[in-house]
Amino acid sequence: MNFFKKIFSSRKHTPHNESPASISGVYSTEYFDKRYTEQNIYEMSFDDSIKMIESYYIDNHISQKHTIINHPVNLDQIIHEGPGFHAYCQNFQMADSMVILNLAIVFSQYLIKNFDFILYKDSEPEYPLRGLTLKYNNNGGVLSLYPFEYSLKVLNNEATFQSLVERIESQIPMIPSSEDVLNNLKELRQNLKES
Repeated sequence: MNFFKKIFSSRKHTPHNESPASISGVYSTEYFDKRYTEQNIYEMSFDDSIKMIESYYIDNHISQKHTIINHPVNLDQIIHEGPGFHAYCQNFQMADSMVILNLAIVFSQYLIKNFDFILYKDSEPEYPLRGLTLKYNNNGGVLSLYPFEYSLKVLNNEATFQSLVERIESQIPMIPSSEDVLNNLKELRQNLKES
């Protein structure tokens, strides 16, 4: 797993470095529909992934911190308490990619259920670990997350699931709608004409 560490730069998140959501691109509905295909999380071995986490708690005699099995606090807990989820899964000769996928699936379901994210398969991922993406749509303003890539960061102790949820909670209210973006562009254009 450590060979993946070089792929990611470590960025420490603190409440002091919160900033409004930024716009990184604009795309048409046609482009979006061509590139992204909605996925059903329950067709992606969700039940098996949940069972692995439940088994981890039972086999290691650890009590869940939260009643919802795939709550981010619990997912962070299985990474750090006991032998660790990665080592546990290796006992079953599970490949690293499957360990990461298990975490990505259960965390994705949490975000889908609690924040109305939608899971998509990206036919043109910009980076190798971004084939799956979660998107939150605020009337055209979209927040994108990459569950596989983020789960790897958590396994490498570069991030936590709970810190991402806290960041999502702070960023969702600041996501501009497509109407907000258009109004800002019109205002910018008007200001440029006047100067």
